[in-house]
This record gives sequence, structure tokens and C-alpha cells, in this order.
Amino acid sequence: MAQICVALNTDSWEEARALVEKLREEADLFKVGLPLYSGKGRDEVVALLRDGVRIFLDLKLHDIPSVVATTVRDLPEVEYVTVHATGGKKMMEAAVEARPDIRVVAVTLLTSLDVSEAREIYRKFPRKLAIQLSRMASDARAWGVVVSGLEARAVRKYFKMLNVVVPGVRLRRKKDDHARTVPPERLKWLQEDDILIVGREVTEAKDPVATLRKIRDAITR
Repeated sequence: MAQICVALNTDSWEEARALVEKLREEADLFKVGLPLYSGKGRDEVVALLRDGVRIFLDLKLHDIPSVVATTVRDLPEVEYVTVHATGGKKMMEAAVEARPDIRVVAVTLLTSLDVSEAREIYRKFPRKLAIQLSRMASDARAWGVVVSGLEARAVRKYFKMLNVVVPGVRLRRKKDDHARTVPPERLKWLQEDDILIVGREVTEAKDPVATLRKIRDAITR
């Protein structure tokens, strides 16, 4: 069964800490994005790490290789950090080499982009683009890739050594800024080291614990 990562989609550390306390017995790790990491986020992440909380740091770094390497070297001892695969192989290699203790995860195509937007920007369909960028990530020795559940199985087929991180998981189809989503029951094939990311559907639920358990049940039945 895949690991379940709860996205702390807030810019308030008070709210984030409350969510961690409420869900840490059910979640495997927690995702901290750029809005939450900005400001005093580094100190807060260090405090969570000291408390035994596993952190997926979702900074989506995208810059020249030397800048990315310097940024990664300065990170606290998180388990995972994201970079954009479109930054290229050299940039991803720089991130991997900067901190061998941190698993570098390359973002392929944002789930906020639908098929028409992907073709407008990249001149490719999402599946073909995800495979192309995953090949670059594999060549750069990245630990894994962030990929929509719609393309994740194709990536696994061609790159069995890459782990997959799947965002945009929805129990029910909702209108939000994720354009390419899948229900959790379509992800039963994920392996132990893969990661399934859940966010507002859990954190904004009336009963976040029950909702998280429902998602876990859906990928294990």
C-alpha cells in the first residue's frame, strides 16, 4: 500500500500544527508547500522533524543548477523535496548531488493544467509529456516523479525504478484548481514506497480523520 501524505494547504502555522496533531496517527507524512514554508517555515519544519513528523517539502524548485543546488544544501533534514522536471536533467542532477540524504522528486505536469493547456504550452498530450519528463528524471537519478493518477501507470510501466507521487486524489469529482484528478480506488496498484497526496478534501472535511480513513480503505480493499 502507498504512503499517504496530507498536504497542509494553509499559510498559518497554527492551523498546520493543529492538523498535524489531529491526523498524525492516520497519515504517513505531511506536505509543506511554498506558502507555508515562506517566512518562519524553516524553523517550524525543524520543530516538526524533532517531534518525529515526516515532511515532504514541496518547493517545486526551478532555476539554474547552481541556484537549485545551493537551495537544496540549505534545507533542513526533510525526507523529500520537489523540483520541476522542466528545469532539465542538469538541474535535477544538481539537486540530487547537493543532498544525498534528501529524496528528490521531479514534478512532471501540474494537475491544474488540462489537456488543452498542456498542448498549448508544451505541444504534447499529458501522457506523452509525463513519460518524456520522467525519462529525464530517471536519467538524473531522481527518487521519483510527481504525476497525475491519469498518467502514473504509464510512467510506472516504462520506468519501474522511479517511485510515483500522485496528487489530485478525490473521493468525489469537485470543481477546484485540480483539472486532472482520479478517485483513490483507481490507485490500488501503487507500491509501498509510492506516495498518494491528499489535501483539502481531508483538511477541510467535517471529520478529517474519518475522511482520511475512507481514502486509505479505498486503496487497500
